[in-house]
Amino acid sequence: MGGQVSSMPSAAPEADSDFVSFDGRIHARGQLQQPDRYRYWRTDLAETPRISRGSGLSYAAASFLQDGLSVSHRSFDRVTDFDSACHVVEVETGISLFALHRFLSLRGLYLPIQPGHGRISVGGCIAADVHGKNQSRDGTFINQVESIDLLHPSHGILELSPQKNPDLFRLTCGGYGLTGHIIRARLRASPAPMAWVQMRGVPFADAAEGFERLRLATRGTDFAYTWHDMASSRPGFGSGYLFQGRFVDEGASRASDAEPPVLSSESRGRWPVSLMNAISSRALNLEFRRRQKRTLGGQVVSLQDALFPAHKTQLYFQLFGAAGFREYQAILPDEAIEDYVESVRAYVRAQPLPITLSSAKAFAGRRELLRFTGAGICLALDVPAGAAADRFMAFLDERVMALGGLPNIIKDSRLPRGVVDFCYDGADRFRDALHAFDPKRLFRSDLSERLGL
Repeated sequence: MGGQVSSMPSAAPEADSDFVSFDGRIHARGQLQQPDRYRYWRTDLAETPRISRGSGLSYAAASFLQDGLSVSHRSFDRVTDFDSACHVVEVETGISLFALHRFLSLRGLYLPIQPGHGRISVGGCIAADVHGKNQSRDGTFINQVESIDLLHPSHGILELSPQKNPDLFRLTCGGYGLTGHIIRARLRASPAPMAWVQMRGVPFADAAEGFERLRLATRGTDFAYTWHDMASSRPGFGSGYLFQGRFVDEGASRASDAEPPVLSSESRGRWPVSLMNAISSRALNLEFRRRQKRTLGGQVVSLQDALFPAHKTQLYFQLFGAAGFREYQAILPDEAIEDYVESVRAYVRAQPLPITLSSAKAFAGRRELLRFTGAGICLALDVPAGAAADRFMAFLDERVMALGGLPNIIKDSRLPRGVVDFCYDGADRFRDALHAFDPKRLFRSDLSERLGL
């Protein structure tokens, strides 16, 4: 479907609003528009710089801009169609992952590719082309998108798919909301073999052993990721657990259908003082390691808990307080990952800095445009915000560039344009295609301004 939108007046007022990125680094004052009727998308939208906003959980300030207009999709959260034969569900993109999971699970289905918190919106998952718990097997979110409806004031409503407008489809999936409002999506779900998943923890003595176990585990398991203890540079740096998940036919109790806890940048940063430091970080990692002993023989959890583990770890984010945290997530080639980890260990030994969380997944695929994908090991590192963290992030930029890695744009609110242009071969192709489609550049965010998109 396509064509220009009609000239009906918009009924959604704009209100001044304060925005903050989930990591706590970017603060801005802009306007928020919260339409609640579908006819909004049929109105003659003014050619005013704007950006879509879903759940507002982006680390990288992808849904707001200083003095800019953010258009909320939260009221557009319905399942609008379902093809039971093909397992294709049509949704408005303000729907949360949890609400969609609840709909699909009643029909014996699920989305294999989704991030770890159920409050994230489908629109945000498309815009960031997120990954799930076994990227090397499943790929990224685009692999389960059948088609999307995109609205741009200059082009009207366009249907995009791998067959229809394929170039624009691939520009939009992983385009950070810069091609227009993604108002509807048709997603292909997969049969859920069972409603339960057995999560088994496998200890490893160092990072290299963990990465090798991770590579092997992805071939025969449904969920696979590692946790590494990098809270200090003492012996044992990078040791931890590989978590493998496989569907099983029964659980110990009835699966919970409880709503996920509220998550927002405001709730995350409500404590004025950070409680994360070298001592608390070390204690946190030791306690996490102790608790994982229960998984050695296999622990059965609901599929919901396996898909959304962050529901039970929200306190972790709150401990950073209003100052927030910094996360560096990057894919390193297999031959470079051990060198990367050793450089991290040497850095924190020379300039002590608590790494509060380190986790890895095996990745596969080829790099394209600005999507975070490719072959190697994806490693995420969290540290408390501050000047020391910023210096550490700059150091990691240098190491990633030197080792042929790829930093994750959506996880880093300070990632410089120069690093993105160096690491992403498709950055200029993305810019050229985006400017050709939208020469007025009507969709803008803090992220796009920082990266010159």
